[in-house]
Amino acid sequence: MHKSHNQNRILKDIHIKAIFFDLDHTLVDCESADLRAYEIVSRIARSTVFDIHTPALIHDFRQRLIATPFDPEGVVDVHVWRTGLWKQSCDIQQINHPELPEQLNTAFHQERLNFYVFMPDVHAMLKELLLTYAGVIITNGDKAIQRPKITACHAKNTFGSNIIIGGEELEEKPHPSIFHKACKMANCAPHEAIMVGDRLSTDIQGGINAGLGATVWVNPKNDTLDENGPIPNFQIVSVIELPSILNHLKH
Repeated sequence: MHKSHNQNRILKDIHIKAIFFDLDHTLVDCESADLRAYEIVSRIARSTVFDIHTPALIHDFRQRLIATPFDPEGVVDVHVWRTGLWKQSCDIQQINHPELPEQLNTAFHQERLNFYVFMPDVHAMLKELLLTYAGVIITNGDKAIQRPKITACHAKNTFGSNIIIGGEELEEKPHPSIFHKACKMANCAPHEAIMVGDRLSTDIQGGINAGLGATVWVNPKNDTLDENGPIPNFQIVSVIELPSILNHLKH
């Protein structure tokens, strides 16, 4: 955990009523779910095209997905867009199989949902915390991608209707409006809520933009902070460490 003396002075009198959680890579280990899905996709690709180089295919697709996961213009359907990414990756290997890109895209999205679950011990932690605090999930992304994830991890069993998907809103994180909507859901003022997430540019910057009481950066890989970027109040390796942060804020 990291905090400066100045941050500690500012935060010591905060009364927290609500916790806003990011979903991907915060409550759910997306990396493991993706890897399991890619293993299945690789088997499908090899069974269809014998001499396909699946490591290169997966690597190329992942890079394209990270760079442009959605149509920047917001016109092309997300699954059509991602099928196109698979086709581009197949084209690099000169694979002329018209049905394969759509087959791979469908398999990837369907199979990874089978592994898309809250991380171990998250259920128990949330059950305990939400006895005291209001909880809201705020996740960016296209609703066609995020809604099935919400269903797969049974998030509604824990958060009820307190789930906000950026793709269904006028503005996504880090815009203040999406956080202020969460405040209304949680019946709290911005300074009475904290944001917990893994992305500095959306979760932490968004919490700062919205004037939340504190931000908590989930940083499992011990990435280095950019002094010119958003600075979280706290850093943790896993969301499971959150209770210790909350205990600190009480004292």
